[in-house]
Amino acid sequence: MCLGKGFQEMSKEKRYNTLDEVYISPFTTARHYDENGKAIYKPLERNLHPTGLYAANYLLQSLTAGENRLKSIANHLGCSDRDLSGFIRCLTGQPSHDFLVAYRLRLIDDLLRFTSLTLPEVAQRSGLGTARSLHRFVLRNRGCTPSDRRQQIRQLGDEGRFGL
Repeated sequence: MCLGKGFQEMSKEKRYNTLDEVYISPFTTARHYDENGKAIYKPLERNLHPTGLYAANYLLQSLTAGENRLKSIANHLGCSDRDLSGFIRCLTGQPSHDFLVAYRLRLIDDLLRFTSLTLPEVAQRSGLGTARSLHRFVLRNRGCTPSDRRQQIRQLGDEGRFGL
């Protein structure tokens, strides 16, 4: 069967989704100011289906919601965690572990930068469970504590800029 030259050239190109393309923000509202200078929160347009694929979107929504076990996500999707890991590699071009770490770091950074959540709350929302686990995870992957990371990335006016 001949699929044609165009298909052969296209199939040689590897196109992976970047974290920015598939990341689902945990925030549902954004702070705006009315004509009197009073802060009001308006709903954000969130793309909960960035890939157009049910399995990928469910995975991303689960990670944003703090689910950290591939096995439970895979069970919901009716596949093995090994199959889901392979799917993540096809989607992102990264081993599943590397992608999950990058996704979780992005989620933690968003929560630290834009919210006043306590460290135990950030740990819970990011799927790490405890402040101690959060501390170890951030220290291992960022080289600093979560509190230090919050100070590094937070800019004037960031806290409360978005609502969960």
